[in-house]
Amino acid sequence: MKVEVIDQKQGNRYDKIIKENMDAALPGIMKDVLNLEVSNSEAIPDSIQYTKERRPDVLKKITDRNNNEYVLHIEWQSQNDKNMAYRMAEYAVMLYRKYRIPVEQYVIFIGKGGVKMSSELKHKNLQFRYEIIDFKKFDYKLFLHSEKPAIKVFAILANFEEDGEDKAVENICNEIRTADDKGSTGNKYFNQLRVLMNIRNTNIKLKFKKMLSVKTFYTKETDVLYLIGKEDTQKEIATNLKTLGIDIALISQAAGLSIEEIERLN
Repeated sequence: MKVEVIDQKQGNRYDKIIKENMDAALPGIMKDVLNLEVSNSEAIPDSIQYTKERRPDVLKKITDRNNNEYVLHIEWQSQNDKNMAYRMAEYAVMLYRKYRIPVEQYVIFIGKGGVKMSSELKHKNLQFRYEIIDFKKFDYKLFLHSEKPAIKVFAILANFEEDGEDKAVENICNEIRTADDKGSTGNKYFNQLRVLMNIRNTNIKLKFKKMLSVKTFYTKETDVLYLIGKEDTQKEIATNLKTLGIDIALISQAAGLSIEEIERLN
């Protein structure tokens, strides 16, 4: 079976969104995804350097409700990494050495398919374990119903089984659009949604693009064509819409091509 590899540029776009949203999203992630009872969360330096520099995705000093302190380390993974256990072990040793308090480590998997990474190491003189959480096990509404757009956008990475893909995609698009309209950040979260959507399977991506085509290309004021047009040519847009079964007259208005030009596209 062919394994899809995410290129570095695309992976960096995912990382950028996670880092942008994490300050606002982390309390909800700790409570609903990691099931942690936190009374205080304190920022600590995210650069760990001894023989090499490591920058964890999330690094916090936590005090729980029983007044126990520990370092919380979270990594977000958009694809399986056969060396993940060794990477986490390296982090663990550096963190224990620097802070001398317990370290709790989690990998949150947001990639396609299932988790195929080992969560432990068992060698003669080394025993190590961390926790892997598959984000797709959580219902998307857990995140979509948050008051914070920074959390809402993560709904696209969660489970759609209860409502079905069509309804879930529509609900997510509508909620994120509304959140952007109410805020002062322009189309920030909808743009993030368009990036994160690429982590999902082809079927979900097609549903997402088809919904955009049908619901937003009716008015000249929409900025969706502009957003997509920055990445694709007019003909590529028209070809994609034609493949999705969109009416040719509507494609003509959206892509700025004549009906004759669109009919000639394969």
